[in-house]
Amino acid sequence: MKFGKAALAAGAMVIVPHLASAQDAQGTAGAAATELPAVDVVQETPVQKAARKKKAVPISPLATAPSTPPPAATGTAPADSASRGAGLGVGNPANIKVPSAVSTVTDADISRDGVKQIQQVLQQNVPGIIISDAAGNPLRAEISYRGFDASPVGGRSQGLAVYQNGVRINEAFGDTVNWDLIPTNAIDTMTVVSNNPAFGLNALGGAISIIMKDGFSYEGAEVDLMAGSFGRAQFGVQAGANSGNAGIYVAAEGIKDDGFRDFSDSEIGRFYGDIGLRGSAAELHVSLTAADSTVGVTAAGPLELLRKDWENTFTSPQDTSLELLMPTISGTLQATNTLSFSGVGYYRHFKSNVIDGNLSEADECTGIGGSGFDGTTLCIQEIDDVTNLIEEEQVIDQFGNPVASYENIGSIERINTKAESWGGSVEAVEKTPLFGRPNLFLVGASYDHGKVDYDTSSELGVVGPKFVVSGTGFIATEPEDLAPRMLSTENTYWGLYFSNALDVTDQLTVTVGGRYNHATIKMDDLTGEFDELDTTNKYERFNPMAGATYKIFPGLAIYGGYSEANRAPTAAELGCAEPENPCLIESFLTDDPPLKQVVSHTAEIGVRGESKSYDGRLTWSAGLFRTLNEDDILNVAAEETGRGFFLNGGDTLRQGVELAASYQTSRWQVYGTYAFVDATIENDLVIPARGTPEGSEECPDFVTPGNAPPDFEEPECNFVSAGDRLPGIPRHRFKAGFDYWITPKWKFGSDMVAASDQIFFGDEANNNKPLGGYVRFDFHSSYDITDKIQIYGLVKNAFNAKYGVYGTYFEAEEANEVEDGTGVTFSGNDNRSIGPSMPFAAYGGVKMKF
Repeated sequence: MKFGKAALAAGAMVIVPHLASAQDAQGTAGAAATELPAVDVVQETPVQKAARKKKAVPISPLATAPSTPPPAATGTAPADSASRGAGLGVGNPANIKVPSAVSTVTDADISRDGVKQIQQVLQQNVPGIIISDAAGNPLRAEISYRGFDASPVGGRSQGLAVYQNGVRINEAFGDTVNWDLIPTNAIDTMTVVSNNPAFGLNALGGAISIIMKDGFSYEGAEVDLMAGSFGRAQFGVQAGANSGNAGIYVAAEGIKDDGFRDFSDSEIGRFYGDIGLRGSAAELHVSLTAADSTVGVTAAGPLELLRKDWENTFTSPQDTSLELLMPTISGTLQATNTLSFSGVGYYRHFKSNVIDGNLSEADECTGIGGSGFDGTTLCIQEIDDVTNLIEEEQVIDQFGNPVASYENIGSIERINTKAESWGGSVEAVEKTPLFGRPNLFLVGASYDHGKVDYDTSSELGVVGPKFVVSGTGFIATEPEDLAPRMLSTENTYWGLYFSNALDVTDQLTVTVGGRYNHATIKMDDLTGEFDELDTTNKYERFNPMAGATYKIFPGLAIYGGYSEANRAPTAAELGCAEPENPCLIESFLTDDPPLKQVVSHTAEIGVRGESKSYDGRLTWSAGLFRTLNEDDILNVAAEETGRGFFLNGGDTLRQGVELAASYQTSRWQVYGTYAFVDATIENDLVIPARGTPEGSEECPDFVTPGNAPPDFEEPECNFVSAGDRLPGIPRHRFKAGFDYWITPKWKFGSDMVAASDQIFFGDEANNNKPLGGYVRFDFHSSYDITDKIQIYGLVKNAFNAKYGVYGTYFEAEEANEVEDGTGVTFSGNDNRSIGPSMPFAAYGGVKMKF
């Protein structure tokens, strides 16, 4: 089957989001519409097909544009090393005409990591990315890119749009990203881009485009079996083939892990399949992603408890069970030698069930405020907004009866989410020259609709040994704070976008573009008890972009650009945004005051280069970036224990520098990256400081209740000053590593990641000692027994460094009120709680190719 070069370009366009250049318009504009140069695409070798695909870097959720692929490895190094230099996050070849930083991670990088944890691979390969772990399980860790998160945990600073084959996979209810649902062995490339509003809502800090394999890009079959520390056992299988105009690809993975902490076992199954058809001017793909994940998310643990035993957890069960089914259909059409169309449509079924054990704020009734309740039943105390007196309400169960008082009071919250999402995007690319110069014009539209059914309940429980909460069977229906919630939400997002890249000269390419976003978030209370949640919020904005690249000489180019982006508040944030009526936990929605949308302004400038020698290739990049967020949404603790709310906290700033370099030869390769990320709050704020040990002061607007008992503790606040650091963002992060082929069959390598200290969440005023930095080393080795069989070994955290990857505070005094059997008494002056790092771990496996 013969294909034209124009059709080949169109075929690539369906796969990635991208920042195109006008250079690929050369050679096509002058061709006759009826005579396309012929190339035998079907007879490409697998290496040629992979190289063709990796010529693309993202400029929109659908479009791709070519760039120079890395050279193939020669000599004694295995062929899979060819992509290592391109996948280090060190920038792409210097002639890419993209006016922003771009980092690409390949399937070879994922395979090199061994455990195939996407977050870890991105951290090691992209200068600005670091991992945090608020959930307490590495499989559900979140990534932070330049201080913007893509996290499975609600309440984080979600600021990255994540796409899989052109479909936005940020979940409908809270813009969260569930990394554990993505089949890792089916990933072809992951590209991290910044400074481009074409990626739509939530691309404040940038976007991550994940491209999956298909039967044209992957041929053959592979079985990967691995086992190791903490009961880890996993398998991965994949197979791809094509014949004539048809291709098919399937992949499956299974993971079982007991976890390094108590109650942190995980079991995950994932599947991806793709069927593709293509002709001389069109290509069509139908794919399916399916996953089932049950993960013990043990969250942060008090530092004093972890010092006793690194495996300890604080309140459980904390389990998250997820289900996913996502079919998609995508296609491209080459209408003329200069005009092409592409599109994608999808349906996404997502289900989440969370079980969350906690200490309860319920306690014995005291009769305060003239309630008339005695100590035989449970109550919750609150300060009345009108009278400024402490009042208490009895806890009533589902049968209408007061709940009798008992010791070691806990609770088990259940949060259930069922989301049905669908939508699609269409796009056109025109490559007709402009003013006699190569030009690429792109225009597109997207539509995404999500419907979410959401319900919560709180069961009274008893805190037992090791802070395990056992349910009593009594579901709290009163007071209102504990009452079950049933909510239906609908999100409708649509956008129009364009970009134009003109080669003004052979050296200078200028790109301009923009996107209009419109978001409608509708919420309906289904219980009839919370009318304040029945609201509709609408947001809209046009976000411009402009930039340029200039090739100083072959192998050296500079770039610069400016862009704006916006993020609409999610239903989860809108339903928990009332300081006077904060949520018991994020998922117990209480009120819906309007939040403003977040608007980012990003400017960056950089230089990238490459040079080649007889047996080596050096690729390097350096860049400066600055992103100012207006009306940033912050998640803060309330004055009441265990409660919180979202607010527009004014402006925040993230700025810094990124440096990276890699060098590879036929026998060895080495890389290093450094990023400085200075993330600060840009205005004065006064926010509650519940649990913050030092530096907080009396809240200025708080008036002591008239009936406050002698032991009443007035709440304190953090007085945040402009320039204070944002929590959870290390300023310095350094990564380095190498691979060395000892023989043509035996490879050995190592990776290192180092991060400086970070501010604890809850210490926005920077009054306390930060969470310390860390250095971690990993090692890996593989040996090819035959051309088809490889054995390998992995060592993670080789020197057993113990450090925290997330830090917050907890209420030590309340924890001391329960007897858990650990023998730990929490001191009132150390409320620190951290997400502990995974200790030393070793794994071994075998790969078989067919």
